[in-house]
Amino acid sequence: MNEILFETLPRRGRGKRLIKKLIWKAAGSVALGGLYPGKIHDGWLRVERHDMPLRNLGKGFEGARLAHISDLHSSPIVLDRYLRQCVEAINRMDVEFVAITGDFITGTRFYARRVAAVLKDLNPRIATLACLGNHDYGIFHPAGRGDKHGLSEYVSEQLWQADVFLMLNESRIFRRDGSCLQFVGLEDYWSSRYDPTLAFDSVRRQVPTVGLVHNPDGAVDVAARGADWVLSGHTHGTAPKSSFYNLVMPHHRDFYAGRYSLGQDKHLYVNRGIAYGRRRNINSRPEITLFTLKGHS
Repeated sequence: MNEILFETLPRRGRGKRLIKKLIWKAAGSVALGGLYPGKIHDGWLRVERHDMPLRNLGKGFEGARLAHISDLHSSPIVLDRYLRQCVEAINRMDVEFVAITGDFITGTRFYARRVAAVLKDLNPRIATLACLGNHDYGIFHPAGRGDKHGLSEYVSEQLWQADVFLMLNESRIFRRDGSCLQFVGLEDYWSSRYDPTLAFDSVRRQVPTVGLVHNPDGAVDVAARGADWVLSGHTHGTAPKSSFYNLVMPHHRDFYAGRYSLGQDKHLYVNRGIAYGRRRNINSRPEITLFTLKGHS
């Protein structure tokens, strides 16, 4: 695991650094997106590097790299300059694909325009692919409630204009040097439009497949329908502890951060998100995941 330092201040006294750490901790506790008061000494992302073994992966995609991010939460308290730093970090990785698993905004249509303007600067060799998250349907959208009419459609339009290929219960195949790689994207698991049957309707079963679904609660079903790997977000890397929290916003307690085996050579990866809220411990620091695709017989 590597660290990327953002807007690092010159070294100062121990007391001032402690104050900054306390500010960071408080910011992550007060809101879903947290606060970003400016140049914080500890303003870094974790970069997790993993192989992604895929059965039937052709030589054309052997060694290709995929950056996975989630939970941007563009809002009054997750600022554009921070998200732009994340985009710049990904561009330096020189990847073939970027996968974004939802929660682009927490707020109004204004933030959909802003986050799209930031993401337009992503520069993968092949494509940026995405699915929506629960907050892309409404600012408060637990368990399908709080839908804001027309918001997800507007977010979708802005992302398409930013050259982000948003998959709403659909799939797409990419070809290179005679090899194929397939992506499937779902609408949010809590939305009324979540439809894995439709999403997998045109999937080619012998082609290696990566599924994108914001909420890891949908991962087992998505894998059972044909995805070799499922990429998710939603949890911010934190396992819910409150029984009340689980009643309102239910999660699989077992799926909250990192890699999980789903059996039969199928895998789930839950990205910790790049917004800076709800960061209760060092394991839930904001994250970019960098995968290297590997053939697997």
